[in-house]
Amino acid sequence: MPEKVYALGIDLGGTKTLAAVVDVTTGEVVASTRKRTRAERGQDFVSKRTIELATAALDSASLSASDLIAVGVGAAGQIDRKAGVVLDAPNLGVRDMQLGDILTSHFNRPASIGNDVEVAALGEYLYGSGRGYSNFVCVFVGTGIGSGIVQNGSLYTGLTGTAGEIGHVTIHAGGRICGCGARGCLEAYASRTAMTKAIMAEIHHGRPSVLADEAARQLKEGETIIRSGILADAIERKDELTIEVVIEAANYLGHGLAAIMNFYNPECIVLGGGVIERLDLLFETAVHRARTVALSESAKKTPIVRARLGDFSGVVGAACLSARAAGWSANHKAKR
Repeated sequence: MPEKVYALGIDLGGTKTLAAVVDVTTGEVVASTRKRTRAERGQDFVSKRTIELATAALDSASLSASDLIAVGVGAAGQIDRKAGVVLDAPNLGVRDMQLGDILTSHFNRPASIGNDVEVAALGEYLYGSGRGYSNFVCVFVGTGIGSGIVQNGSLYTGLTGTAGEIGHVTIHAGGRICGCGARGCLEAYASRTAMTKAIMAEIHHGRPSVLADEAARQLKEGETIIRSGILADAIERKDELTIEVVIEAANYLGHGLAAIMNFYNPECIVLGGGVIERLDLLFETAVHRARTVALSESAKKTPIVRARLGDFSGVVGAACLSARAAGWSANHKAKR
């Protein structure tokens, strides 16, 4: 049996932060902990919460920082990978955060920072639905929408490190304002944030819904996201408004997936994120729409599958990213 190699993986998202101790030789999550990110409380709070959760994961695994090979983070935003800086993350309320230095100083271990969906793609490539594919695209739908590209078995980040920003591809010229400041982005139509805004607006204008009490609570407490489980429950209860909004978002997402199929022609598309995991209606409608509008050969032959690692894609990928940077090699990767 190979010796265990532990790394700390952190998935820093707009809604939640998840930290886990991962055995990178197998992809096993040894222990994990999560909390709401609370980006509205400011950049210092986000960095402190990241350290708090990472420490809690280590304690839960009965390990210390000295047992780790490295610390890795996938953050929802634009990253300077070499410097370990989160340059701009609108959904986190963060700019120019020296997260790599902060974590290295605290844990006395090398730290690597990547984009959240980029590292999720690495996790799925090594241990999830991307196993056996050398060229695929991983799309995650959550607070925003992002994607990671695996090309010839390696992560492709592009000229400026922002390759894969499918959430900021324009699908409606002059349309809704996105969190990035542009208009008509896919993220403004198909993310959980977009679905929440649409549902809240309809309820505010008198539309009946089983989510009316949730909308009132959110308004009172200043929250801006309806959680995936609540959306799933509303669909199960046949809530007309929720079903209508989810189908509309899924159709927009399907157009985005078709664009990937037509432009990049990957061997596979892996879909992940909380709403993909919980909402069959969203997944199935998006896949159907993509196959309807993509070019015929891509539409027929491109597998579109859910992420196998679920919530842990990001932490496993972040841990493996940091372990690789520290010299570990995943030469054991199995074929499909």
